[in-house]
Amino acid sequence: MQNCVKCIQWGEEIVRQIEIHHTLGSTNEFGKRRVKNGGILSGTVIWALQQTSGKGRRGRVWESDQSSLTFSLVWRCPEGAPPAALTITVGLGLVLELGPLAPGLKVKWPNDLWVGEGKLGGILTETLRHAGAWWVVLGVGLNVNSIPGAKDGARTSLAEASGIVWPRLGVLHRALQGMESGFQLAYAGCDLSRLLREHGNFLDRPLIVREGGRTFPAQAADVLPDGRLLLEDGRGRRAALPEEISLVLR
Repeated sequence: MQNCVKCIQWGEEIVRQIEIHHTLGSTNEFGKRRVKNGGILSGTVIWALQQTSGKGRRGRVWESDQSSLTFSLVWRCPEGAPPAALTITVGLGLVLELGPLAPGLKVKWPNDLWVGEGKLGGILTETLRHAGAWWVVLGVGLNVNSIPGAKDGARTSLAEASGIVWPRLGVLHRALQGMESGFQLAYAGCDLSRLLREHGNFLDRPLIVREGGRTFPAQAADVLPDGRLLLEDGRGRRAALPEEISLVLR
């Protein structure tokens, strides 16, 4: 295990162990290589104390520093492909667990965590097929005690939201509990509409939608069980996938 300084046995239903690494370029990229090379235990969390080349959705850069929390779960799907709504349900799980640390924490479709007008963190879910099985590499980046990358847009941190400096291991523990809850929600076929109206920040409000090279105003009416967003604008209603559009809150 390249650069691994410690392996902690965790023993939950989804998360089985945690590998701690001093420095990695991207925990997701490292996790995908490990799957392709074989030999990684399903349920392994790869935690980089420092991540130097993190990325978000659509290849965007995710900046972090030594006070950030950056980790990826590598998980083998028990049967077939993973649930389509897994990213948003993990976001819900994280909000439910981390909400007591950051009052007002909400999930923004499809993969962001926000407090007020600032982005606290994000989730990047990638899937790959290896040896006849589907694998998920689900990465999480959280601003814990500082706000790296704030120059690129509105961002916030747990410390800023709460006025408290947080130990990363304690935040990781709560985040992993949230991840467990998110997987349970995904496989139970939960009522996304109800949960996201309570714990989301994007439904039933004006939005700017970016699609390809154009932008237009719309409103997010609902999230379908498969994770697609139901948009409403002057042309009526239609469902969109995360890879098709992005949202700007108004």
